Amino acid sequence: MATDQKDRYTRVAMALHWLIAILIFALFAIGWYMVDLPRGPDRSANFALHKSVGLTVFLLAAVRIGWRFFHRPPPHDSLVPAWRVTAARSTHLLFYVLLFLQPASGYLSSSFSGYETKVFGVPLPQWGWLDAPLNELFTEIHVMSSVLFVVFIGIHICGALSHGLSRNDGVLRRIIPW
Repeated sequence: MATDQKDRYTRVAMALHWLIAILIFALFAIGWYMVDLPRGPDRSANFALHKSVGLTVFLLAAVRIGWRFFHRPPPHDSLVPAWRVTAARSTHLLFYVLLFLQPASGYLSSSFSGYETKVFGVPLPQWGWLDAPLNELFTEIHVMSSVLFVVFIGIHICGALSHGLSRNDGVLRRIIPW
């Protein structure tokens, strides 16, 4: 089934989607790796990289929302059941919430940890002070929302594969650049 250009996301939307997806997978890999490292320079370097990439995702998500505000997504095929459209829209909305909650909670956790937050070496303002209970609260929010993120990424990937492999209805081709 061919997909017309009007039935596809813009090139910018596709680039943002795939760049953010790659960075999120990198963040999960770095995050899972770094938490088991002993205190020291390797752990600090991984935390710094995780923070920098996470805040980059935050900025890219803001760009993506701005782009989407001015560039509506392609319409869903009229043959797609309404419940699937609702599920897709709800999942995407939750993704946008998580794309902001994750870095915000991580940044706030860092702000209350006593450690400086830098983005690729550039120091950011500290919005907090050394406060173990607040650090723990924001860390828990960060961890729990990451679990939710993984669940919805799995649902998103399963839905995409379902459209691409069994339904072959063109939905997956809307976001693939080639």
